[in-house]
Amino acid sequence: MSIAIAQARHIFGVKTGVTGNICYQDEQTIVYTSGAYCVLYNIDQKMQKFIPISDKANSMTALAVSPNRRYIAIAETGEKAIITIFDLHSLRRKKLLSSSEVESKEYVSLAFSPDSKYLIAQGGKPDWTLLYWTWEKAKIMATARTSNPQGMPPIHQVNSISHNNHS
Repeated sequence: MSIAIAQARHIFGVKTGVTGNICYQDEQTIVYTSGAYCVLYNIDQKMQKFIPISDKANSMTALAVSPNRRYIAIAETGEKAIITIFDLHSLRRKKLLSSSEVESKEYVSLAFSPDSKYLIAQGGKPDWTLLYWTWEKAKIMATARTSNPQGMPPIHQVNSISHNNHS
C-alpha cells in the first residue's frame, strides 16, 4: 500500500494580514504569501516556486526582500517568534533568528538595511521590542522597547534602515 503525498504545483490568492505580503524579487518575479507558503511567481515563464513555513510555525506575519534581491526574511509565529532568512537563488534556509529578549510570539514588521547586511524586526504585543540584527551572524546589535500606549494604533511597519558607523 502506498501513501500519496500532495505537493503544491500552483497556488493562487494572497494571504492578508502579513506585513509586506507582496513585493518584487526582480523585474520578472513577484514574491507573495499564500496560505502556509511564500510564493515566487515568474511572470515571464508563468512558473511558481514555493518556500513553506517552518514545521513548528503557525503562520507568517511579515516578510521583506533584501535590497540586493538575494535574500528574503520571513517572520513566523509559533511558541516563540522566529525569523527565517532564505537565499532566493537556491531557496535554501540561510539563517534562523530568534531572541529570548522578545516576549511576543510574533514580529509585525521586517526591513533590511540598504547594504542587506542588517535586519530590523518589530516585535508585537505585549512588549513591542525592536531588534537590530547582524543577521548573517545571528547577532543582535541593539534592542529597544517601542511601547504602544493604550489608545494608540498598533505598530505595523518599520521602513528601511541605514547603518552609520561612527568610529
